[in-house]
Amino acid sequence: MKQEFPIRITAHPSKPDRFVACYESEFLGATYAVDFPNSITGAVALYHFIEMLKTRYPEGKVTFCLPPDAQTHAVEAVRDAALMERLYK
Repeated sequence: MKQEFPIRITAHPSKPDRFVACYESEFLGATYAVDFPNSITGAVALYHFIEMLKTRYPEGKVTFCLPPDAQTHAVEAVRDAALMERLYK
């Protein structure tokens, strides 16, 4: 059984200052997603999305996939994550 569950976060294609986090289930042929703002409430929405996935896959590891432009991304948290990834590789 699959043990890693990557979450991809991208800019929303038509709503500025919003993002989409998604997980693609190959087995089900489905994509689970949450559309959230770049704010504290958006962070809470993202957290609840991750917690929902953890209830479905309790033995797996939920991971984030940083976008290619992570080092220069508009969202400071994404830039911070890219820096941490570089420091700990």
